[in-house]
Amino acid sequence: MSLNTFAFAQTPPQIEQNSMPQTEQQVTQINTNAVNINTASAAELQDKLVGIGEKKAQAIVDYRTKNGNFKSIEQLAEVSGIGQATVEKNRANIVLE
Repeated sequence: MSLNTFAFAQTPPQIEQNSMPQTEQQVTQINTNAVNINTASAAELQDKLVGIGEKKAQAIVDYRTKNGNFKSIEQLAEVSGIGQATVEKNRANIVLE
C-alpha cells in the first residue's frame, strides 16, 4: 500500500481594493418622515405626524402664528389638544430647523 501525497494549492486571501474602516462605511439614514414644525403647513403636519388630524394640525399652525416659532419639541404640548404622549410618539419625526 502506498501513500499518495497531494499538494493543495492555497488561494491567497482576497483583499478588497476599496476597503474602508467600519465607521466610514456606515451610512446615515435620512428620516423621510421628518417635519419642521416651524415651517410645515397644516396639511404636512397632518400627513407626517401620528395622531394629528386636520384640527390639531391647524391648531399647531395657529399657535405658531400667534407665539412665534417653537423653541423646543416639548413646547408642542402647549398647543390645545396635543398632550405629552402625542409629542413623545412623534419626537423622532420632529425637527425645529
